[in-house]
Amino acid sequence: MSTAPFVAPPARSFAAALKIQIRVIGALIMRELHTRYGRENVGYLWMFLEPMLLASVIGLMHYETGHTAYGVDLKPLPFGVLGYTVFILFRGLVNRAEGMIEANAPLLYHRSVTVLDLVIARALLEFASVFATFVIIMTLIICIGMAEPPARPLYLMLGWGLMWWYCLGHSLLITAITYENRTIGRLVHPYSYFMTGLSGAFYQMKWLPEGVRQWAEWLPTTSIFEAARYGYFESASDEYAYYGYVCAACLISTWVGLVLVRRLRDKIHLS
Repeated sequence: MSTAPFVAPPARSFAAALKIQIRVIGALIMRELHTRYGRENVGYLWMFLEPMLLASVIGLMHYETGHTAYGVDLKPLPFGVLGYTVFILFRGLVNRAEGMIEANAPLLYHRSVTVLDLVIARALLEFASVFATFVIIMTLIICIGMAEPPARPLYLMLGWGLMWWYCLGHSLLITAITYENRTIGRLVHPYSYFMTGLSGAFYQMKWLPEGVRQWAEWLPTTSIFEAARYGYFESASDEYAYYGYVCAACLISTWVGLVLVRRLRDKIHLS
């Protein structure tokens, strides 16, 4: 009795697999939108209103201080709005990474849904909402004469892009580590609060004393904020924006995060 030879199923091309994952991430973003904001009251508009309210308050606080030592065009109001909106991206992604797997465990029953998809979907949604908030607020204050348009738009986008990449690496690490260690998970929120003053969101590196600045340069976020301000303000400088160092930090955190997330899949218990 002869048996037919085993024929392996055709291998899926990279383009086809990528197309499927893009559809998965798109579906996860829509689910996250509905879960987080719902359809009641203002619904999805709250995605923009929440960070907009916070950024507006912080910006007005800087405006009312009346500082004049920022620079020729480096006015307090746009300075505060830029710093805080970029930091909201960091805070939102870092805080929401803790407990991500527990909140989305049922989705992992689907073979095409991975932990990486969950992290990327949240990162893209957070970036879209916070960056749209920044654009709306800056457009308003430019129209009323309280700020100037960006002096170097490409560097501004570079700053935003580096922050998103840095936060993505953080999200992967936190998602993997906190799933197995709940004690570390309790330190995530204090860490984000601690970084509010250290990140560089509300100061320029040249304002710091030499001894303090040497320590602050080790934080990748200070270079990111320096790059974003250099992109927006004509009088700003990127002397203390170390692009190579930031990219190296992002690469290392992303690679380690991907390794930990890949190992985590077999340890996730679905009930």
